[in-house]
Amino acid sequence: MARTHPTQKTVAVRSLLALAISGLLLLAPAFVRADEAASKESRDNFLKTNAKFLEAFRKPVEKPAQATVRILTDGKEVALGTVVGPDGWILTKASEISARPVVKLKDGKELLATIVGVEPRFDLAMLKVDAKNLVCVEWAKSEIAPVGNWVASVGQDEKPVAVGIVSVAARTLPTRELTRPVFIDKSGYLGIGLEVSKEGPKVNNVQKDSAAEKAGIKVNDRIVSINDKRMEDPDSVISTLSHTKPNDVITVKIKRGTEDLELKPKLDKRPKDSGDYQNHLGSELSNRRSGFPTYLQHDTVLKPQDCGGPLVDLDGKVIGINIARVTRVETYAIPSETVQTLLPDLMSGKLPPKTGALKPLTPEEELTQAKSDLAKAEGDKQTLENKMSDLRAAVKKAQVAARANALKAAEETVAKAEEEKAQADKLLEDVRREVVRAIEEGRTISKALRQEAEDRRNAAAKKLADARAARDKLEADLK
Repeated sequence: MARTHPTQKTVAVRSLLALAISGLLLLAPAFVRADEAASKESRDNFLKTNAKFLEAFRKPVEKPAQATVRILTDGKEVALGTVVGPDGWILTKASEISARPVVKLKDGKELLATIVGVEPRFDLAMLKVDAKNLVCVEWAKSEIAPVGNWVASVGQDEKPVAVGIVSVAARTLPTRELTRPVFIDKSGYLGIGLEVSKEGPKVNNVQKDSAAEKAGIKVNDRIVSINDKRMEDPDSVISTLSHTKPNDVITVKIKRGTEDLELKPKLDKRPKDSGDYQNHLGSELSNRRSGFPTYLQHDTVLKPQDCGGPLVDLDGKVIGINIARVTRVETYAIPSETVQTLLPDLMSGKLPPKTGALKPLTPEEELTQAKSDLAKAEGDKQTLENKMSDLRAAVKKAQVAARANALKAAEETVAKAEEEKAQADKLLEDVRREVVRAIEEGRTISKALRQEAEDRRNAAAKKLADARAARDKLEADLK
């Protein structure tokens, strides 16, 4: 792989980091004296969350912070979101959101979102809000920040929500690892492993003394439905169980060979081994934190509610989307290359959320949705009224212009009628003179000639009178 040369901005940020770290290291003995029992890891975590240390990352997160939103469920902040399209397209962590999440923009405005697409393998959801001209993130390949490079997790503030170092470059898990159960801490625990099959999700492992074993579920059983919701693949099983609690009794319909069975296991609490206990010390982990086909790993101390936001390098380019706090010292991000390949399908509507895959709306969220729908309807009404007002003004303006044009035409008609009458008057006068001369000279003039001149003069007079009347009426209408 060709070596990537740092930009001037990157060099500057690294210099600031060096100064910040040097200053904090000078203070480290005082930290040790203040708490000699503190471990080296605790001191390191303190240094990485120190305000002066985070200050050095202000410049890299400045722009991507404008493209970062908060996702709320039941009024609580459950995740961050990343703006990927200026007209309201937002990417976030799917397993933490409800059926109609609320998006809080940088300026504090809250908008009800529609879930357009969900990619359960990567735990990503595409939201759409009614907004225009949003600031979007700028992507870069994750390889520009190799192992050992500093990265920052972006929030909505001027400083990053956390910083860390890339510990494992982007990797794709082998198929055998992807068949392992996806753990969600707070949900009910069935105790089975699943794999994909043509007939639906297939049980490939049943843990001893688990709810599944007690209920009679066996290896090679195929899960048909849970609580009357059809299960299409392992992801749908995992998603459905994620909305349960320990001690819930669920109805599982299975197919065992040619036999159809209905079982009612009572869910357990997921057991924690010593590693889980250590990982939970001092911090909370993400509920969904495994089963991602492709991810990169960094040692950022990231809160679960800060997942879904951008992970940037020292140039402020987005190299991934933070997806899960996995252990005390591990956070996963979906690499930017993978995310960008998923965006078209997530936006297209080809990946709608499956029935029951998302948390149902709470009464508070239903109220928020109703208020949002009402506000939108009122906004649409106002927009329509404004448009009607503009159209009325346009019609009035056009009417005035049309009447003015008609008046001009009427004036021209009057002028033409006056000219024709003048010609008819002159012709009649000429005929009368000729009659006088003819009498004096003893000649006779045809009466038909005299009648024709008089008829022409009368017609011209009537035409002129009609033209003047039409003009006068138009003038009156325009007043």
